[in-house]
Amino acid sequence: MCGENQLFAILAQNIRYPEEARQNNIQGTVVVSCVIETNGRMSSLSLLKDIGGGCGKEAIRVLTALDSLGLRWQPGLTNEKPVRVKQALPIKFRLQEALPYYINYEGDTIYTRFDKGADFKGGLDSLVSFIINKLDYPAGWEDSCKTGVIEMASIIQTNGNLKVINQLDFNNLGMDFQFESLRLARKSGGMWIPAEFEGKTVNTTLPLRVVFKSDAKKCASINEKFDQAMILADEGATLLEADKTDEAIAKWTQALALVPDNCEILYYRGTAYTNQNKKEEACKDYNRIKELIGVTWFEDIRRLVCGF
Repeated sequence: MCGENQLFAILAQNIRYPEEARQNNIQGTVVVSCVIETNGRMSSLSLLKDIGGGCGKEAIRVLTALDSLGLRWQPGLTNEKPVRVKQALPIKFRLQEALPYYINYEGDTIYTRFDKGADFKGGLDSLVSFIINKLDYPAGWEDSCKTGVIEMASIIQTNGNLKVINQLDFNNLGMDFQFESLRLARKSGGMWIPAEFEGKTVNTTLPLRVVFKSDAKKCASINEKFDQAMILADEGATLLEADKTDEAIAKWTQALALVPDNCEILYYRGTAYTNQNKKEEACKDYNRIKELIGVTWFEDIRRLVCGF
């Protein structure tokens, strides 16, 4: 169980500022009444004070969601025994003008707001052609038939170079494949058009995805399964955007029948389950990802939902 300061910090991180409140410059404190049960759960949530603009509804939503995901309050104590306690929870809504950039752990200034985004010289078609022609399947691995995606979190720098800051090997392809991804990124040096903000070039982030498929004849059926799974995964993402979560999950389940250890699709389905408060199903997918790759890219969320 967490103390109040920790829980209020988690609440602040998970608040989604309502668009109506943002547009009408509504700020202030919402107060929610609830009962803290002896097991640390919340019950009987109601609004004592609402500031309008959807803020009250959002406060109830985030408290309910976090309670469903397993967050617990310290219960009251009487004679060292836990007792039910009525609590008033103040939740602050503050509009802040965010800076157009942040500084990462390596000291790079990264702009999140810009007038013109970064691009590959020649546009998307040229980038796709570059990846197809310059990405090498690792020597000695052709008969392994390994297929998968590696996504590189990258900075498009003001000099037109690309700097890789992290890699996600969604299919656990291994070091040789990760090295070839980095080699491709280095080959693209000077081929990028940097972003612009207020008349000057600036650094921005961009995800660069590369797909590995062996050209060996014996791998044709495996490649076909992978392609089918990627189509199903994309269809699932489209359904999710249309708020058809159950249909999206069904598509991802079909995709995982073809590629059971695809961590990216497992993450999509697990996150959809989380949003449906289906903790057991979500943790099955999240923990499978941890088994496959050791350290997840969403470890804070996994621990919050599933524990250690």
